[in-house]
Amino acid sequence: MAKRKKFAPAASTRSDVVIGGQRMDIAYHEPAIQPTNAGPWRVEPDKIAWTDRATGYCCIIRRERGGHLGAYVGLPRRHMLFGYEADAIPPDVVSVPGGLDYAAPCDQRGPASRSICHVRGNTHHHDDLWWVGTVCNRLTDLVPDDAKHAAEAQRLGIRQTYRDAQTLYGICTDLAAELKALESDR
Repeated sequence: MAKRKKFAPAASTRSDVVIGGQRMDIAYHEPAIQPTNAGPWRVEPDKIAWTDRATGYCCIIRRERGGHLGAYVGLPRRHMLFGYEADAIPPDVVSVPGGLDYAAPCDQRGPASRSICHVRGNTHHHDDLWWVGTVCNRLTDLVPDDAKHAAEAQRLGIRQTYRDAQTLYGICTDLAAELKALESDR
């Protein structure tokens, strides 16, 4: 008798998620990257994408391997930081907790539920956005599926905090506002 292949549950989408008073364009639940430990992360989406009303920039909150979240903002080609690597952007230019640690072009190859790229079908944006962002995996951040990370923080007497989707929404919109101000200063 032939063995059955095991299939991972497919990602599911929602369009009724509201954070900070703003309706998200789309939210994904991706079982393959859900943290295994119980906690508040079990009820929040694994990727949330929206266009920030104040700046017009595409924004993403995405769950990373390990269960922590990251916040990303898509920059248009005309932006002065378009194409800059994360470590080339001076920390006094934008202030994001922990600093910027991500900069890359739109990831069109990855599945929509995981990629850092604007929502397909959004006619207001093109595929040539440059994404900058930060992930919440510093020693002060609780990473749900990383026991070594937690043990190291405990050994050093550091109290960890889980940065949830609501917190990342604030980080993301603040980053978008700072980046938009740079665009208009040009």
